[in-house]
Amino acid sequence: MSSATISKEQILDLGIQDSKGIQNLIDEQESDDISLGVINQAILDRAIKYDFTKVHSEKDPEFCSKRQIEQNGLNVIDLFCGAGGSSSGFRLAGFNLVGALDINKAAAKTHALNFRSCKTIVGDITAISPKLFHEMIGLPRVDVVIGSPPCQTFSSLSQGKIKSLGKDIKLDIRNYFYKYYLDYISYFKPKAFLMENVPGFRTKYDGAIFDDFLSYVSKELPAYTLKWAILDAQNYSVPQSRKRLFVCGFLKQMAFDFPDNDYQYCRPGKKSVYVKEALFDLPKIADNWRLDKGFYSDAALTPYQLMMRNGQETVSNNICRISNPEAKVLFDYLKPGQRYTDLSEEEKKKITLFDSFDSTVIQGRCHRLPIDDVSWTIIAHIGMDGYEYIHPTERRTLSVREAARLQSFTDDFVFVGNMREQYMQIGNAVPPLLSNAVAKVLRDSILRSI
Repeated sequence: MSSATISKEQILDLGIQDSKGIQNLIDEQESDDISLGVINQAILDRAIKYDFTKVHSEKDPEFCSKRQIEQNGLNVIDLFCGAGGSSSGFRLAGFNLVGALDINKAAAKTHALNFRSCKTIVGDITAISPKLFHEMIGLPRVDVVIGSPPCQTFSSLSQGKIKSLGKDIKLDIRNYFYKYYLDYISYFKPKAFLMENVPGFRTKYDGAIFDDFLSYVSKELPAYTLKWAILDAQNYSVPQSRKRLFVCGFLKQMAFDFPDNDYQYCRPGKKSVYVKEALFDLPKIADNWRLDKGFYSDAALTPYQLMMRNGQETVSNNICRISNPEAKVLFDYLKPGQRYTDLSEEEKKKITLFDSFDSTVIQGRCHRLPIDDVSWTIIAHIGMDGYEYIHPTERRTLSVREAARLQSFTDDFVFVGNMREQYMQIGNAVPPLLSNAVAKVLRDSILRSI
């Protein structure tokens, strides 16, 4: 699908693992330059091995290594770091990542690759004390603690179990990961801490968990003032509607307020970044495209595209799932922004995708992205199937890089693991530009107080 060409020498940098197979292809070419389309077709026709889990390594440039960022001298650790959405935002604001912790091996590997001066630990926070973690990362000073601790009750308790708790039952915060997160705050005594979670943390069980959390901080961490807000990522130059709860604790001598917005990477006079700005300059691919790295299809024209690319000539992780022929028929009927359930009955009769099974859930999920609007929330389920994220104009679902763009991961941030793991890392992440908007305000608040 791509007519871009590269030299024979550059082919070896594409991440293809079958060195013998690709060398045979190189030897067969008369020209010094070879079309990417020819290379991709050869990978398919000759079954040349291409292992997505081994494409990227420390030979690649490190995230932010080619960006001009003024360092602020403040050290931060990221608990429940995932691939590094929050870490990215703080790194872009000039913070120094000195330590990170996550139980997911694939996500931690992505984090470690992008933050090489940071000591990223794979482990369970319930089994690693703050003191041990501090020793494992080399005993640095810690100025800020960030993290997105999950609340197990939201996902692991059945509705029957939830009802059995009763409204009068006191929900002890020590039953949740938040307690372990707050143990780290007690140990490190940072100047500030920032916690992110779903808005439901504020309202679940009539707010009992959140009230218990506030009470615990007030009693056990009296040195901190707490502020919280629900922020929508689309108000912070992220091309996605995604509401998340942020709680910031900061020393009482500091002054801090959450930013109302950050339109820095929106077009002049605009207050949103649309899907077309996020996706349409990326390499043109089909769902059988198997080259991880490709050339941009268009010049960077908007502030968002310029921020994402930072002068790069190629971009990685631009691969997607292969869709079956029946799904592609469905894609053809969907207009930008339209769901399967929006189609007429006559149109539905021509679609055979659901003939072999009855799933109203999947039917409701099939949704083509809009062009001149923000995306809906990218969630971890994108790792299971991509039908909720059909490309706005093409016969396929989103690529890994396209999902990352909608989350505002910059193009110099690379993902490792198999394709499913990469998608899930993106869906679970805090949007970097949302994190960055808060990080910039928090940075200025800390520096004013020193």
